[in-house]
Amino acid sequence: MGHATFELFSIMMLSLVSSNLGCNYTRNTVITSDLFLEYTTVDGATYALTSNNTFQSEEYFRLVHNNGVMGYMPTNICNFPNIIKIDLSYNRIRYVGNISCLVNLEELYLTQNILTTIDNKTFSQLKKLLFLDISVNKIKHLDPFALAASNLNIQYLNASYNQLTSLDITNIIMSGPFCERDFSHNTIKNLTNVLDILLNVNVTYGPGMVYMSNNPFEKWPDFRKLGVQNLTMLGTLLEFGFDFRGSNFSCDCDMEPFLELAEEVIKKIWRDYFEVECASPPNLKGKLIPDLVTNKSLDQFVCTKDVEEGCPVECICVEQPSKSRFLVDCKGKDLSELPRYLPNTSFVYELNVCDNKITILDPRYYLEKVSVLNAANNSFQRIEDQAIEKLNNVKNLSLSYNTIYYLPKIIQYLPSQSIDLRNVVLFCDCDTFWVSDWLDVRHISSDSIFCNTEHHGRIEAIHLKDLLSHECQKLDLTSTIICISLATAIILFGLPSFLIYNFKYELMILFRRHDPSICEYDYDIYLSLDEENDTVCVWIRQVLLPYLQKFGYRIYLPLRDCLPGKIAEEEARDILRKTRCFLVILSESYLQQDGRPRTEIEWKYAWDMYFKDRHRKIVMINFDFLPTKLVQQRQIKAFVRVGKALDFGNRDGNHLDNVQRAIGSCKKRYTYDKNRKTLFNIRMLKSRNKVTFELPNSMA
Repeated sequence: MGHATFELFSIMMLSLVSSNLGCNYTRNTVITSDLFLEYTTVDGATYALTSNNTFQSEEYFRLVHNNGVMGYMPTNICNFPNIIKIDLSYNRIRYVGNISCLVNLEELYLTQNILTTIDNKTFSQLKKLLFLDISVNKIKHLDPFALAASNLNIQYLNASYNQLTSLDITNIIMSGPFCERDFSHNTIKNLTNVLDILLNVNVTYGPGMVYMSNNPFEKWPDFRKLGVQNLTMLGTLLEFGFDFRGSNFSCDCDMEPFLELAEEVIKKIWRDYFEVECASPPNLKGKLIPDLVTNKSLDQFVCTKDVEEGCPVECICVEQPSKSRFLVDCKGKDLSELPRYLPNTSFVYELNVCDNKITILDPRYYLEKVSVLNAANNSFQRIEDQAIEKLNNVKNLSLSYNTIYYLPKIIQYLPSQSIDLRNVVLFCDCDTFWVSDWLDVRHISSDSIFCNTEHHGRIEAIHLKDLLSHECQKLDLTSTIICISLATAIILFGLPSFLIYNFKYELMILFRRHDPSICEYDYDIYLSLDEENDTVCVWIRQVLLPYLQKFGYRIYLPLRDCLPGKIAEEEARDILRKTRCFLVILSESYLQQDGRPRTEIEWKYAWDMYFKDRHRKIVMINFDFLPTKLVQQRQIKAFVRVGKALDFGNRDGNHLDNVQRAIGSCKKRYTYDKNRKTLFNIRMLKSRNKVTFELPNSMA
């Protein structure tokens, strides 16, 4: 840490600052003429005059008027741009206004007036202004950059004894050296960064001395919120000295990180007359901050969190930055469960829930950040596996003085030196053999770890395996026999039930026997297809129908043969009752039609008749080679799964013959054939149906 770091965190000596800054500025020695004032109104308006009412353009002036009743700056002040000094102390000036016209002004004294605000345009162009005194006014507000704009070079600023309650960082910092800026004896409680500026790491601000004494500060400034992104860069960014004497600083966790950075420097150059005391907490009140730092007492700089900050109402929550930990003490509060929530923090938790009545160690979200968990002397019935998994960062886990019904096996993977199991009683059986091995292999002190067993009472856990090994072998054999028996029963009785439930349609199709006895039907084939699929329709018209008609099959094609005005469901039901074979052209669009109203009706009646009548057949042509996973309808899926769906265009090139064989031979008929003209005459069809409906292009 360099000298500058100490300046920021502590209070540097004025003599050191003055010697380092070289603030021996001398007044301008140019010859000046005095200006005089003439009051023009009763409320303090004035007019500036020279002695003879004339002046030269190169003439310099000064204006001094004390103990008057001025209410404003002179109305014609901009007529004198060569004014070097203005002293209007002890008047009643309420507002300065924009005096940027006074480009040569070096000194401005407005002490003991009644100013209330300074905006960021008042002095914005006064590049030569070195001395500014606005002390002992009623200033309550300063605009950001009102006193430290980039083009200002004010070396001595006195804004003490005003009514400021906050101070923006932009009115404190300057790029380059300055002498002093005095904001003492205000009512400043905090520093702000209204514009959220970030300090430039390539610029050095200062050196200079800032007086903030006798302001009611309660919290140490958080320089991270004031534009310092990295606290370790403070020394290179800000070469400031701060005088915070008379402030009501709370020596807590907010101050500790800054004091820790400045610890080495404080030992060397702290001076008695700039020492600051702690105003709180009670145990540190009145103690000198530098003494606490040099005496290694930073552990006492803590913050106690309340319920509004997330601390459980039964607990005490303390943040301790010096040890990077957050203490949560819930000892002896009759808790029946772990706290449901803890305050947010960047540190690890040390949680004390001993001497309570907690029955279950739950996997709370915060356990991942717990480094110490004292859960001794509770009423644990169960420790959840997930809770142990979350405790992957724990360095000290105490479960002592507990009677634990269930200890998860995963606890073996925690470091053995981090676990305290003194006077723990476990409920042990053959499933807890691992405890004995664990204690032995990990060399965990086992003198006071006991097991309650069913037949041997309480024994030392280390001897668990020796005493129960014979019993557990018998139990293992019995369990093995029982498991094998159960598995066999499940296979013998469960597997058939499973197959029947999940593959009932497949089994029916595979084991169904067709009755070849002769039955008379009006139609041999009912052809079901997606009538809007042009590819399918063209193949039906040009290939399938001509082929089947050679064998004399009577074929019902709904698109061709359904009479206009007939209800689709009634028509399908009536025709299917008179049909021997239901022929499905299975295409992707057949399954994906919106709602598939026509084909669903056809399939419903066809399947019902197929299920009840062994004379009937269902023949399916898998036109688009659909795999089983793409078929959702259960009965159709069953046909595809068991291989009863004929692939379109099979490798041997005889797919039409396969279709004909699956349908079966055409039986000789002795009745009048109403559909004897089986050759498909598209012109006749068009002529017959000209008035009623139009065929799709693919069927034309």
